[in-house]
Order: sequence, then structure tokens, then C-alpha cells
Amino acid sequence: MTCALSLAKVVRAEPGWYRGDFHAHTNFSDGSLTPPQLVEVARAEGLDFFAITDHNRIEAFPQFGDTGNLLVIPGMEITRKVGGDFNVFGMEGWRDWMRDVCLNKITFLPGDVAWTPNEMLERTAADGLFNSINHPLLMPWAWLDGETDLRNVHGLEIWNDPSWPDNARDNPRAVALWTDLLNAGHRTVGLGGSDYHKPVPTPKENKPPDRLGVPRTFVYARLLSGEAVLEGVWERRVYVSMGPRANFQAEANGRVFDIGSDLGPVQGSIELTARAWECPEPAVAQIVRNGKPIAETPVVGGQASLKCQEAAEDSSSAWYRFDVLGPGGQLRVITNPIFVGPRRAPEKLRFGEFVDLGDFKAL
Repeated sequence: MTCALSLAKVVRAEPGWYRGDFHAHTNFSDGSLTPPQLVEVARAEGLDFFAITDHNRIEAFPQFGDTGNLLVIPGMEITRKVGGDFNVFGMEGWRDWMRDVCLNKITFLPGDVAWTPNEMLERTAADGLFNSINHPLLMPWAWLDGETDLRNVHGLEIWNDPSWPDNARDNPRAVALWTDLLNAGHRTVGLGGSDYHKPVPTPKENKPPDRLGVPRTFVYARLLSGEAVLEGVWERRVYVSMGPRANFQAEANGRVFDIGSDLGPVQGSIELTARAWECPEPAVAQIVRNGKPIAETPVVGGQASLKCQEAAEDSSSAWYRFDVLGPGGQLRVITNPIFVGPRRAPEKLRFGEFVDLGDFKAL
């Protein structure tokens, strides 16, 4: 099958923080818009890029045509009817594993295929592709494979479609799961995804309209191309936002490190600085160490700035994140971490060691 989306195509040749969305569907799966219509929605939302992630299909790829100054990243949502979905990013042409996924079905029952989710994650990871579990705790689409080897899970969708009512509860739970993974030594990348399907919901859904780019995932890339954006994702140069902009840095031994950096073993003082702007109120900004706030301030006039000092020992490990939260723990902004100290090898490697799957019942 011909795949017309190129990772090498350069849309913009300068480095910067590019705004995008890692979860969107067209009418080639269960979305309502054609690929060109989805491109126009992305332009209207002010996005620089989005990933196309139709369920088990890549037929939309050649239908995008010339997207001008907007980047479309090739991806797919590998979807079973029960047990959870994951996005895979970065394939340009036909891959061997696709013959077991692209079955002309938007969803399929586990009995329709001969592989487990863990086995497919292993295959796509071995292909050099980026895997990210979607809406991990949102029923009936929660991830239910307790045997999943987390070494093949590169990303976690920590904030999914905020227009979906249950996500007011399940998105903060996904952030808490991500925090647990980081504390266990995993360096899973936190991503956002609007899960965009259609501009007007059906009456039975009882929800606001979908918004492409809500949440937005900002990625620092050396230029705007699929290859460079995914390189930025692999390197964790990422933050997720409901609109506000953010900056988070660490300074140690005269050097400045940005979001996603790994300082390695360091000795002495680390200065952490964080700023958010264009931020709705009420909200609280926090610098977080290993999941616990160490500095906090309210957002005033749409802005917040924080600074704090930490003492580092080259034998101890820590990670730091910048969170801005509204009432009830609802996300305004959350960055990927800056890591300090020796890299820890995770001891817990299975998804079921972090989530009690007995709390979930497949519908």
C-alpha cells in the first residue's frame, strides 16, 4: 500500500517549541472528517502538527495531499474491542506487522487475532517505532493487559479528550499512574491527545464538541518535520497543556538544562526555575520532586513564576517536573521531567504491577 506521508519533509526549518496533537481520526476509521477537512481544522486551531491515528488503518495517509505549512505525522491506533488501545508513530510504508492489524476492522475482538497486546508492542518496538498507551484508565477503553512489558511502552497518554465526562476523573488518575512509573525508574514520555473524531457530538454522547489540539502537546524540535518532532518526543522535550505556555529549566555547574534533560550524577546546588503564562485562573503552579511539590505559587494575572534550590548528591537520583493545576486537579500544564543523578533500572516491569486490574471490568 502506498503511504504518502513523509517523515523527512521539512515544513519549517528553524528550531522551536511546536504545538500539536498526537491523537486524531478521519473518516477512514470512526472520524467524520476527510483528511483535507481535518487539516483545515488543525489550521483553525493554530496547530503546527498533528498525528493521524486512525484505528487499525493507514488508508488516509495518501489522501492528505499538500498540507502546506502544517505537518501531518503518520501513526495508527492499534485497537481491540476490549483490553485497551495504543498509538504507534513513525511508520512511512507498509510493515510486516500491519498484516495482523489492518484487517478492515475499526476494532476487533481478542479472538480475531493471534497476538496479545504485549506481543504487538514488542513487534512495533522492535521496528524502531514509538509506542504510547492511550487513555490508560478510561473504561471501557482502559489498558487491561497486566502482562504488558513496560520496556516496550515509550509513552503514556496522560491527558485525553477533556470533553469526555469520565476524563475529569480518569485523566488525573493517568497522571498519578505516570508519576508511579517515573518513581519506579521508567522514563515513559507523557503525551496529550484530543482523540478527535468529529466537530459535533451525537446527542447520546452528552458532551461538548471535540476540539483538535485540546489538550496540546508542545514538542521542542530542531525543525518542523516528522523525523525531528518524533526525535524530540523520544528525548522527552515535551509538555502537555490545555492552552497555556510554559518554561522549565535546571541550572547546575554553570549549565542550563531544559525539559527532558538528564543531568546525570551531579554534586552541589541545582537551581530550578519555572514559568507559565496565558493561564486561566484559578490555578496553582508547582515544582514537583519525585511526585511531591517542593515549591508552589498561585497563578495571578494569567502568570506564575517559581524558583527553588535543591542540593544534589552524585549518588542519589531524582526527577523534577513543573505542574500547573486547576480546581480538582484538572490540568493546565504539565511538563516531562528533568532527571538528576544515576539512572535507575526499574525493578517492576509489568503494567499489572502498577494498576490493580481487579478494579476494572471490561464492558
